[in-house]
Amino acid sequence: MNSLVYQIGVKVLEIYLNIACFTGNQKAKKAKIGRRNWKNHLELFKKKKKTYWIHAASHGEAIMALPIIEKILNEKNNQVTMSFFSASGFENFNYKSSRFFKFYLPIDKKNNYKKLIEFLNPKLLIFIKYDLWLNLISDCHNRGIPTVLVSAKFRKKQWYFKHFGKKAKSVLKTMSCIFTIDKSSERLLIKNNFKNVKYSGDTRYDQVSNVVNKNINLIINNPCIILGSSWSEEEKYAAEIIQKMDNINWIIVPHEIQNHKLRKTKNLFGDNCSLLSNTDLNKPIPKVLIIDKIGILSSLYNFSDIAFVGGGFSGKLHNILEAGVKGNIIIFGPKTENYPEAELLVNKNLAFKINNSLELKNTIETLLNNPKELNKKQDKIIQFIKAQKGATEKIWREIEKMV
Repeated sequence: MNSLVYQIGVKVLEIYLNIACFTGNQKAKKAKIGRRNWKNHLELFKKKKKTYWIHAASHGEAIMALPIIEKILNEKNNQVTMSFFSASGFENFNYKSSRFFKFYLPIDKKNNYKKLIEFLNPKLLIFIKYDLWLNLISDCHNRGIPTVLVSAKFRKKQWYFKHFGKKAKSVLKTMSCIFTIDKSSERLLIKNNFKNVKYSGDTRYDQVSNVVNKNINLIINNPCIILGSSWSEEEKYAAEIIQKMDNINWIIVPHEIQNHKLRKTKNLFGDNCSLLSNTDLNKPIPKVLIIDKIGILSSLYNFSDIAFVGGGFSGKLHNILEAGVKGNIIIFGPKTENYPEAELLVNKNLAFKINNSLELKNTIETLLNNPKELNKKQDKIIQFIKAQKGATEKIWREIEKMV
């Protein structure tokens, strides 16, 4: 695929990543080392079965792929290789199966993908949500390997639909199928003469409905609010109102738990907080409990009534469905235009956008001061999320026709 705009974009990305490494970004360094050694790492891969290749940018997208991974591995002759672009995805996502293998996707340079495709020889390549590498799609198409995009969300302002994105758009049209997360994306693609598009819905509704809870026991004697995957904005607004709100427990689950970040979070909340690792769980938890352990957020949602989910102030909203399926009413920042599930829940009055600490306080008080109405909303959000299941089955039926 010879698109000057795309090739320039790849080069700029490579320069940006090198600068990030130089300035001490540990995630960028780990990913760079992983990509540099991708050939050596792949020598550990033992190809014995029918290989399905899944690509995810990071951890969140990998979670979206879980129901599809399970579908693939239900067949004993199948195996999954999963590529990641980011270190957070590669390091934090694991699937316990001898038929699952993960690696870093190399940068899109000449012949990189040809060698990779020859080595893996996949039956199918599945992209999750975005992070589309156009030369990889083209090389698979030229070899007759089906490619699909799952849980896709498209917007009119994206570069594919600009004059300079014509070549990229033509590559997307060669994909075997694009499964959209919403009807508006399907309509946009059809309007742009895509013949390979199907509305499937969001695989995350399937994924969150099947999450296995971790064995966690907390003693909580008050209504509980959880900050799920919180960034500095959510923590700042929560800290501004906590002392004004009595008889409420708060669980803070930071997006990042490096020691210096945890110290900053602990200082923000003052004397009434404790780290999970320093807390006696045989007693009621303190007013503010800060979680310094990864991988337990979805299970912690079992203990909370309201979830203030991180990322809504930066346009990078964390998974709200895993909170909702446990009966949490959800609060988040205002930048959610790329998250149809957020807009949907807001329209159903089961989630709320806030812009500042005053709005956060008022929303929480309105919910907690009317327990009967809160319980009704909690039942409704559980029922609504479970009613949206089925995207994985729709996608899998189409995939079976391709392989």
